[in-house]
Amino acid sequence: MSDPQIVLADGLNGHLCEELAALAQHCIAGFSDDRPVSSSLVRSRLTNALTGESPVLAVARDGQEMVGWCAVRRPEPGEARARLWGPVVAPSARRTGLGTALLDTVVEAAPWPLMTTDVPADRDGAADFFLRSGWTPLDTITVLHGAPADRAFDAVTAEGVEDLDAYVAASARQFGCHEQAFARATLQRWRDDARFQARNLLLDPATGSLLLALAQRNAVGSELLLAEVWAATPEVSRKLITAAHTAAAAQHLATVRAVTRQGPADFVACGMHITGRCATFTLHR
Repeated sequence: MSDPQIVLADGLNGHLCEELAALAQHCIAGFSDDRPVSSSLVRSRLTNALTGESPVLAVARDGQEMVGWCAVRRPEPGEARARLWGPVVAPSARRTGLGTALLDTVVEAAPWPLMTTDVPADRDGAADFFLRSGWTPLDTITVLHGAPADRAFDAVTAEGVEDLDAYVAASARQFGCHEQAFARATLQRWRDDARFQARNLLLDPATGSLLLALAQRNAVGSELLLAEVWAATPEVSRKLITAAHTAAAAQHLATVRAVTRQGPADFVACGMHITGRCATFTLHR
């Protein structure tokens, strides 16, 4: 392999998102964070939801073949840090310094404090890579998987709910501990995610609690990701998690997945099992 050429991309387009998704899917296969990755997922995760701005994106190519990429999603209102995605490096280009070169390229181009996405503990050397690069540990995350439950689905969803913006903002402030400006913008951010469907935003109106689930399908598989659980009590949390499993079955999804920074007890109590641990890292400016 010749020395890959690294360039900063000028925006996102459909073909580029497909390339980014295909390489990401290839690189996570078999690890605890293995999941369906589509071009729409890449676009929604890298694009600033409120402004529509494209990420700071470095792409490495060996000739016409993409062999690596690394991106920084610009911070949204209420976010103290921008979010780093990657570096993603093809197996054929690993241990060549390409990951470090991609990381250095986006760090130099992005002026904000940064944090990584979830770095699986079972990926050899990943944590050491960020530590060697001057990043510091920030948080620990648990990854869980569960099986859809084929029962009657009778949960309250966001479909047809009046003043849903106020409901979500109140839940974000009370149970998600978000600042007021960020809480007000939460529902719009969720709606801008290509995976969002109102039927998978599950509510408990009596307490103002909610569970956000995101359905994702591609040629590799399908899942319902339990992305946020903001609940007044463990009992309400477990009620919503159980309802999400029945929603997954009703939509013929193969897997239910959860990624949580809180204790996993409520998920385990609903029949989910821990498949991995992840860490996040931060780079101070």
